[in-house]
Amino acid sequence: MKSLINRIIQDGHCLDGGILKVDRFVNHQMDPYLMKQVAVEFMNRFASAKPTKILTVEASGIAPAVMLGYLMELPVAFVKKKKPSTLDDFYVSNVRSFTKQRDYTLIISREYLTADDRVLFIDDFLAYGNTSMGIIDLCRQAGTELIGMGFIIEKEFQGGRKLLTEAGVEHIESLAIIESLENNQIKLKGVRLRQINIYEEASRCLLCQDAPCTKACKTGDPARAIRAIRFDNHKPAMRWVKDCSDGDLERAEKACIHYNWPIRIKEVVQSIHKDDVDDSHYPDLHITFCGIPCENPFFLASSAICTNYEMVARSFDAGWAGVFYKTICMQEIHETSPRFDAMHNNATHGDFYGFRNMEQLSENSVETDFDILRRLKQNYPTKVVIASIMGQDEQEWIKLAKMAEEAGCDAVELNFSCPQMKYKGMGSDVGQSPELVNTYTACVKSSVKIPVIPKMTPNITHISEPAMACIEAGADAISAINTIKSVTMTAESEVAGQRTISGYSGRGIRPIALRHILELAQMRDSSNSQFELSGIGGIETWRDALEFIQLGCDNVQVCTAVMQYGYRIIDDLILGLQRYMAKRGITQLSQLVGEQLPKFLNPDNLDRDTIIYPKFNKDLCVGCGRCEVSCSDGGHQAIVFDHDTRRPRLVGTKCVGCHLCRLVCPAGAIGMTKRIPK
Repeated sequence: MKSLINRIIQDGHCLDGGILKVDRFVNHQMDPYLMKQVAVEFMNRFASAKPTKILTVEASGIAPAVMLGYLMELPVAFVKKKKPSTLDDFYVSNVRSFTKQRDYTLIISREYLTADDRVLFIDDFLAYGNTSMGIIDLCRQAGTELIGMGFIIEKEFQGGRKLLTEAGVEHIESLAIIESLENNQIKLKGVRLRQINIYEEASRCLLCQDAPCTKACKTGDPARAIRAIRFDNHKPAMRWVKDCSDGDLERAEKACIHYNWPIRIKEVVQSIHKDDVDDSHYPDLHITFCGIPCENPFFLASSAICTNYEMVARSFDAGWAGVFYKTICMQEIHETSPRFDAMHNNATHGDFYGFRNMEQLSENSVETDFDILRRLKQNYPTKVVIASIMGQDEQEWIKLAKMAEEAGCDAVELNFSCPQMKYKGMGSDVGQSPELVNTYTACVKSSVKIPVIPKMTPNITHISEPAMACIEAGADAISAINTIKSVTMTAESEVAGQRTISGYSGRGIRPIALRHILELAQMRDSSNSQFELSGIGGIETWRDALEFIQLGCDNVQVCTAVMQYGYRIIDDLILGLQRYMAKRGITQLSQLVGEQLPKFLNPDNLDRDTIIYPKFNKDLCVGCGRCEVSCSDGGHQAIVFDHDTRRPRLVGTKCVGCHLCRLVCPAGAIGMTKRIPK
């Protein structure tokens, strides 16, 4: 019974001495839906025997027995383990409890067990068979016909079935059979257990503040280990739990506050592979950007995540190298409520793949913001402080840029890209005009000595046109991209019943941001221009950041991921990038900048004379048939699905190597063969 087996794998726990705890769903806290499924399965297996009564033992067998009695419209009687004071005429049998290691009596009134009954016995466990032998004894005393025995779980290795068979029971059904509990590991008969997918399990983690699992663990930090896995640092995760005992991990798992079921912390830890990179030789991530020394390439993007001194100071303390402070302007800003919306998968919460915001610029006064930037630079001299500014005319751009320089800022970013400005002549409307961005860049560049970094809008056909206009005006670097103009339709995001177009960000836009970075990098190479790139858009993990760096960025900016998960993600951004460099033997981060650019060709130059066929892994295939559905309806009808064996078969003469099947496979059972001539 697959649903039961899944729950045993998911929520079952072993104790020393061959004890299996299923108290989360069977015999302490019960899952009514599962109990109904259990009852349906028992009904299917025993209906032909035509029982007239369901018999069970208090207390754990009562729930499935009552469910079965309801479905089969039969009375249910349960055997008591202690004689009530009101019971006088009864049958009794003495048995030994394996779990509790003591003798007890089974008692049932003669009124409820008679020679006219055809009894079906239902219980939660079949172990040594002692309780079941007591039931057989009671039935013999009453002259009752026992037509069968059904158990939710059987521990085969303890021999109960053999005992019952020798006692004459001909029909025994167990819905899940445990072959072994050696080393406190559950081995189910007929079930090939797959190794837990630690990334799937880590993605369920709530990423708690002051995590209860870590507080319950005495010798490690399981919450930090799970977070490392969540942010693509699987192998280094072991460093936070390497000294944890099974007891530590079990306590941590028990303390988990997940609203469905606890994260399987123990299994996750046991599945972490040994790290093959020596962490004592991690390189540092020092890099220069516009001539400014940076501790690492990770900066806060100009947004709601950096609007006051305390916020930025905490990010610096956490390890961020710098900040593009929230855009400062001369105009008075009043924000809407609500101002955010998110795109989730169905009814999921918290983890969104797309984020929409209607936030504009800093609500602080100009004087307040530049005082904040002055204090940040004074108190954190090794950090990079960049003022993002937006003017409405040349005089405002010049004034704001000079104030940034006077405050000690390392550079100034020109926001030509905010998609939701209410004032004319500001934001992305300016960024779409090469003439305007050239004019404003030139006037700022001529008024200050610090680097000038225009920020480009993606809401344009060719980002290279305004970017080149900025470079011609003397810009030192380009930031790209700002958010994408978008619409979401949830009623919760309405402002007093009204809606508007606003900016879209999050991991869903990363491929679009990378496309713009690629175009800017190619423009730089083709024009022999000298400017640097700061990449923005959908960065959550170190691997995301690496993609921007490999396309030519000297630093990256992060916003939405911080809004979701907090400044703490900097730990895994740094860790992952350092480990990657150490594994490749790279000592300077600058060696990675732009290394993937030569691989990008125009479509007409791609190889069209070879093919890579998909490769099906029968051991991983679960037989869902998704590959056949997608290939049939969205591909080239190159997969045949055998409905009897529930296995796909590739038709090589039809396959074009598009790999749609590999991408839709939920079990990761489809890989790739070697490239060969067509």
